[in-house]
Amino acid sequence: MIFIDRIYGVMDVKETVFEKIVLSQTFQRLHGIYMGCWAPGNPFVTTPDTRYEHSIGVFMLLRKYNASIPEQIAGLIHDVSHTAFSHLSDRLFGTATSCKQASYQDSIHKEFVKNSEIASIIKSENFDLDYILDDTNFPLKEKKLPDICADRIDYSLRMLAHMKQYGMLLEYDEQRLSDSFIATDSGFIMKNLHVARQFTKLFNTEDETVCSCFDNVFYESALKDICIEALNKNILTKQDFFALSDLEIIQKLSTANIDLAILYKKHPKKYTATNHMAYKTEYKKLRRIDPAFIDAHNNIVRLSNVDKSYAQLLSNTPKYIEYKIKQIK
Repeated sequence: MIFIDRIYGVMDVKETVFEKIVLSQTFQRLHGIYMGCWAPGNPFVTTPDTRYEHSIGVFMLLRKYNASIPEQIAGLIHDVSHTAFSHLSDRLFGTATSCKQASYQDSIHKEFVKNSEIASIIKSENFDLDYILDDTNFPLKEKKLPDICADRIDYSLRMLAHMKQYGMLLEYDEQRLSDSFIATDSGFIMKNLHVARQFTKLFNTEDETVCSCFDNVFYESALKDICIEALNKNILTKQDFFALSDLEIIQKLSTANIDLAILYKKHPKKYTATNHMAYKTEYKKLRRIDPAFIDAHNNIVRLSNVDKSYAQLLSNTPKYIEYKIKQIK
């Protein structure tokens, strides 16, 4: 199977397990699941990349850096359990903790894969499913913050292209940055201090201005309220979010005459609550990295070890942010 990606180029992949997974119905559905929230009133926070493109990207990045075949498989399937609207599931089906940690998809991933046709594909190709579903086996694919990993690297490089369309981070090039890493037995590190600073600025800017910004949380919260109404009226079922795409859910809501007008508001900042207003509290995970790199003496050190101002920033950054949104209804 030939894989083509705007960041990693072209790869001719001979192992049949990858083609079978990609062509499966469960994986193909990711074409219609977008990385960000559904915000037609604010296209800046409606990121154009899908979970399909990101999943292919994580696989190709791991392959580029010679990860094992099981780790490449794990990277390819890491997002198949995402519901429609991606992290909306944290608010719809999770808990306050899920929203603070963006963890609902992770909590259901193993069982979702085991109950899908992907499990039988992996087994039929003579790979150990339980081994592939255990992230502790794969330090390149997945690491806890503040480390970098294939998942964080790929979605950051994809977000970069989106932000450049809005005149931001124009000094960076996603293809060149993708060559700035070194794969070690304990995970990815960066080649030098310069690229470590570059990638950290990129990652943190993306998170602050798009992923964890008020606008993102506002639209996600608004869509949550709309979907709860539809669930209560039996217009939608929980299974719909696992079976349908973002657009298919929106079409069902529209057909049922559910009011979607709030999603088209162009200035959600005016819905920020004050102490004199009724409000709802919403949480959003904050992501900050502290990558390791090779210094001038050929030692492996973290950015915070050599940049005290960044170390202070890390220590002052909470795990999540709390927003108070004016009650509309």
